[in-house]
Amino acid sequence: MGGDSMKQAAREFLVALSGRDYPRLDALLHPDATYWVAGTPHLFSWAGRRDRAAFMAWAATPTIFVNGGAEVTFGAATAEDDRVALESTNLGVTADGRTYTNAYHHLFRFRDGRIVEVKEYLDTGLAAEFFQRPA
Repeated sequence: MGGDSMKQAAREFLVALSGRDYPRLDALLHPDATYWVAGTPHLFSWAGRRDRAAFMAWAATPTIFVNGGAEVTFGAATAEDDRVALESTNLGVTADGRTYTNAYHHLFRFRDGRIVEVKEYLDTGLAAEFFQRPA
């Protein structure tokens, strides 16, 4: 799998994740995939490493954002060897009118043409405040 194909798959993954497109996520992820999020678990509940089954269970839950999920805007992308580094921004609005926006950096690793590892870096304080407090 070449660099351009890996970058495209990484972008498709983030769009599918935003909209909770479970079948597309399933197709893009390697059977041995893991998903890691920066942060301290007792301060941000999604921080840490999840295996594929735990990640896919979360991905099967409905999005809290209207219009099918947060809008993903892509920045720089770099591919080298089996890795893609990708910058993005998410912007989502909840049914009660709250707006979430955060900048992300994802590092993807590929094996056998599928994503085998994702590392997600974001402003965890902002995310914890938005997602873990009552609306």
